[in-house]
Amino acid sequence: MRRETYLEVDLNNFEDNLISTVKYANPKEVLPIIKANAYGIGVQSIIGILNRNNISLVCVALVSEGIELKKYGYNGKILILNPCLTDELEDVVKYELVLGSCDENEIIKLNEIAKENNKILDIHLEIEAGIHRPGIAISNLQQYLDVCSNLKNININGIYTYFVGNEKDKKYIQYQLDTLKDAIKILDNNNIKPKHIHMANLNIISDIQTENCITAIRIGMDLYGHNPIQGLQKDIQMKPVSKLVSCVSFLKEIDKDTSVGYGRLHIAKEKEKIATIPIGYADGYSRNLSNKGKVVINNQVCNLVGSVCMDSILIDVTKLDNVKVGDKVYIWDNDKITVNDIAKLSNTIDYETISRISPRVERKYV
Repeated sequence: MRRETYLEVDLNNFEDNLISTVKYANPKEVLPIIKANAYGIGVQSIIGILNRNNISLVCVALVSEGIELKKYGYNGKILILNPCLTDELEDVVKYELVLGSCDENEIIKLNEIAKENNKILDIHLEIEAGIHRPGIAISNLQQYLDVCSNLKNININGIYTYFVGNEKDKKYIQYQLDTLKDAIKILDNNNIKPKHIHMANLNIISDIQTENCITAIRIGMDLYGHNPIQGLQKDIQMKPVSKLVSCVSFLKEIDKDTSVGYGRLHIAKEKEKIATIPIGYADGYSRNLSNKGKVVINNQVCNLVGSVCMDSILIDVTKLDNVKVGDKVYIWDNDKITVNDIAKLSNTIDYETISRISPRVERKYV
C-alpha cells in the first residue's frame, strides 16, 4: 500500500497575493496573519517572501510561533494576538516580540522583565469592541493607561480589535468602529499616538477604507487564496496557494449488497469498483465527510462512500474506465473542488478546513 499524500504549495501565488493586497490596501499597511504554521502551508517557506517585500509587522497567535519566526530569520516585528502565560514573558522580552495586551498584571510584569534586560518593548492594546474575547473595555481603558504611564520600559505602539465577522450587519460594524474611535480619543487625551491601528480584514475594507483613524489591514485566509472576497473580485484577484493531493493506493471490486467501511454506512446497490485513498481524519480530512465527500480522479469528480477512517477513505470509481493504482487524486484542486466546497460539505469553514491539515501530510513547494 503506497502513501503519496501531500499539500502542494504554490509560493509564487502566495507572493502575488501579498503584492496585490499591499497595492489594493494602500495607503493602509498590510499585516499578514501567519499563525498556525501559516495556515498550514509551512511558515518557514514564506520568510524570504515577507522579507523581500518589506513586510515590517506580522501577526501570530502564540509566543512560540513568534520565536519560530525569529529563528527562521524574519526581519520585522511580530505581534502576538492572544494572551500569553506569565512564564512566557521572559521569551517575549528575549526575542523582542510585540505583546497584544489587555491585562494590567501582565503588563506590569512585562515591564519589570524588560527593565531587568535594559529593553523597551512595543505593545498593542487590545480593545473590547463587541466580540467579547480578551480585550480592554472602554470603561476601563483610562485606568489601564494610568498603570502604563508608570511603566518606562513599555511603549504603546498599536491598538486593535476585531470585527465580529458579519459584513452585512452595517449597524454593528458602525458600533464597533465607534468603539475603536472612542478608544483612540482616550489615547489621544493621554498624548498617546500609536502607529498601528487595526481591526479589519480584507473582506471589510470597503467599510473602513475612508476611515483615516485606521492605519492597517490584517489579512489572513485571503492571503492564501482560499476565501472568496465578495464584491472585490474585479479589483483584486487572489490565487489559491495550495492543492491537497493523494493517490489511488488500492482497487477492488465488490458485489451488490456488499458493505464498505466501518459502520456499514454504504451498501452497494450494484457491482462497484472501490478505490482506497490514503488520507483520513488523522491527516485533517473531516469525518463529517463520511458518505458525502468528493474527490477528483482523472479529471472527474467521484464520490466518497462509507466512513472516513483514520488513514484512508474509499471512493466509488465504478464509472472510471482507466483508473489504476498510483493515479493522482485531488482532495481539492481549486477547480472542480475547492476548499470552500469541502468546508460546506463538512459543515465548517474554509479556515478550519485548510489549517487542520496535519503535520504528517508532506508539504511540497512549487
